[in-house]
Amino acid sequence: MENPYTAAEAFARDFRHMEYAMKRSGFLRKDKNGAEADWDLLAATLGQEFFQHIVATGIARTLVGNPPRRLLKNITWAPEKPVPLANVAQLIVNGVCRVRNSFIHGEKFIGGGDNQWERDVTLILEAHAVLREAMNFRGIEIPQAGSRKD
Repeated sequence: MENPYTAAEAFARDFRHMEYAMKRSGFLRKDKNGAEADWDLLAATLGQEFFQHIVATGIARTLVGNPPRRLLKNITWAPEKPVPLANVAQLIVNGVCRVRNSFIHGEKFIGGGDNQWERDVTLILEAHAVLREAMNFRGIEIPQAGSRKD
């Protein structure tokens, strides 16, 4: 198994770079005064063709077929049995962004049922693969590592 912390940190680094590039490329939430990356707008720009591409390549089988659940206020995960992701918006927001949020907010690599660590690593690797594909799919310019301070 790949080192989960190395894989997660690489994903988080590229996620940060993607948000930086999105904000400077006009992918900004219109309903906020602060500069926040608009992942819904990115998904719409990528289009359903991108989702079909991800499914066809098979680089995110677990992410799409058995997506991450959401932690609710009562500290339970929902839904109990997640349904497969069906479109590009779900892939980006309920897939890639949710995996990032779970890692950054401490919900990955904390144990759990059988094979949870392996599932966490798989979800991170697959979310990272989707993020890299998105970086290249519409030609969004991503700063090179070291070109700005993190």
